[in-house]
Amino acid sequence: MMRRVYTACLLLCTFFASSQLAIKLTPLTVFRNMKYTLHGEYLLPESITGKYSISVALGWSPNLFPKSSGLDSDKKGNYYFTINFDKSNAGFAIDPELRWYFKKPMQRYFLGVYSSFRTSTSVIEEYLNKDTSNTYFNPTLGYQNLSTLVSVFGIQMGYQKVFGPDNRFILDTYIGFGNKITNRNYDRGYQLSGPGYKSNIVSGIALRGNVSIGFLLIKPSKPL
Repeated sequence: MMRRVYTACLLLCTFFASSQLAIKLTPLTVFRNMKYTLHGEYLLPESITGKYSISVALGWSPNLFPKSSGLDSDKKGNYYFTINFDKSNAGFAIDPELRWYFKKPMQRYFLGVYSSFRTSTSVIEEYLNKDTSNTYFNPTLGYQNLSTLVSVFGIQMGYQKVFGPDNRFILDTYIGFGNKITNRNYDRGYQLSGPGYKSNIVSGIALRGNVSIGFLLIKPSKPL
């Protein structure tokens, strides 16, 4: 049994050591409602891709704020609703990618596809009225739980530069666009006096563009 484990570990290490592995950070993500994004990018070995330079990547981001109702008005029937941030969870986002580099592995121009899955949970509380400064009065003690999933599927292109000692540092720039689907799932509510919100799905266009900095953790011994 242990021999099989050692063999599997050896094969796995050989698989990763035969290619490239990088970690990257995208610090400017506030406009996407994220604190930051951490990426891992792995160049698939030639034994899989042949002559093509193809990488797979995965990004992870903690969200800044939970999604609220997302509707134009906070009024349903004769009642008002607002999000309770203390009882809500901002959630996180996962961004898978697939890239094809034109010239050199994980360097220079690339074209690819990407997706993003952002999830959060919110508590929407019901009120009888509010004033002009959006201060809510007279809670009914009714509330609804909301689960939000934002899914994006799109294409992108960009340029990745390696530099510094032993070509270990990375500057990654990219732009793209895709289809954005927002799925808001409300439960039936608790002690609601009014109709409350109904679950809905909204589709639209998402734009993508940013700059990441990174470091090449693993690179092959032969020059690329």
